[in-house]
Amino acid sequence: MENETNLIELVQASTRARSIRKVVFSSPRSADGPYSRVDVRPILINDSTHLQFTSQTATQQFHKNYDWQEAETELVRLATTAFRNVHLTTTTHSIEAKYSKKGKCLLRQTQLEIAVPSPDSEITSHNRTRNHLIQDGVVCPFLVETGVMSASGKVHASHSKKFKQINRFLEFILDVAEKLPKDRTLRVVDFGCGKSYLTFATHYLLTHVLQRSCHIVGLDRRADVVETCNRIVDRLALSNLTFEVGDIAGYKPEQDVDVVISLHACDTATDFALAQAVLWNASVILAVPCCQHELHSHLQETALPPLTNFGIIRERFASMATDSLRTSLLSAVGYQTQLLEFIETEHTPKNLLIRAVLRKSQLGDAQVQADTALQEVASFAAQLGVPRLTLERKLIEQGSLKASLW
Repeated sequence: MENETNLIELVQASTRARSIRKVVFSSPRSADGPYSRVDVRPILINDSTHLQFTSQTATQQFHKNYDWQEAETELVRLATTAFRNVHLTTTTHSIEAKYSKKGKCLLRQTQLEIAVPSPDSEITSHNRTRNHLIQDGVVCPFLVETGVMSASGKVHASHSKKFKQINRFLEFILDVAEKLPKDRTLRVVDFGCGKSYLTFATHYLLTHVLQRSCHIVGLDRRADVVETCNRIVDRLALSNLTFEVGDIAGYKPEQDVDVVISLHACDTATDFALAQAVLWNASVILAVPCCQHELHSHLQETALPPLTNFGIIRERFASMATDSLRTSLLSAVGYQTQLLEFIETEHTPKNLLIRAVLRKSQLGDAQVQADTALQEVASFAAQLGVPRLTLERKLIEQGSLKASLW
């Protein structure tokens, strides 16, 4: 078949030129086929572009990433044996192929009026927030179930900020995914998971995008929230994702925990979550603090005049100082820590995320960094004239930290 041969050549040429912008496969040739549709797009992984294949069933999505050479073989297979309709968009052309029930291939190629940038140039010249791991317009079942997307994959306007937040959070995990153990099932605990947008998102990233075996537990004190989340798990037939009624203090995992998540745990609840993560020796900690009142209650108006003379400024300073102390304390117990902007400040003032990654070695320079961080905590607290705060006390009590002399 001449048209099919031409289609194969076009697919191969665009793959080898790395000019593919998007491919959509639809209308399965067999009613028993595993997927109803496959979407393909370029994606940045470790500063290198790959093609991500998103395969859809009635209720789930599955992701697999290929380098360009591997992708060529899979694209040809899907175009010639799995689907009747193919729509390929490159940097210069739109190519459509349709197979009749008798197997005849109809091929149409249209040159774009305005050439678009190549995938490599666009992805590397834009930050990842413009190349979301989850895309608007592509059905993502857990987002449909949680009300972020319509059944057709369109993000609801009222949830656009939540959609950006979810993608931003996934970027934070993706950036440190290589630091996680590679030889076993990953264990993740989310304290105070609430409606669990990000718990579901974490499961989606690890299971479907990164193809990792994982077991995730979401904990929340509200039984109705837990029940709702478990219903979604059942409807989507998600494996190794459970929600339980519980809190930070009472949860005892059966196995090592690799990732601890704590989002908007109020005031010192964040400190209890951080201390528990340290006790478990978690590889990665992700925490978005909320309502940092403890330091503010100890901070005198005369601590740092004129900064602390005004109530609203003193409150904001106390919040920033609390999170700075938390990151330093995590550094003192062996973590490489960062304070990152979670989402833009116009969306919410609670926009800082603490990301901590356990250092592989606690010797040499790492020990010097830990000692320096602890000295900075002691010096800063002495300057403010405040006692040890909850996180430091908890770390000392559980033996994770030596008491500093101040």
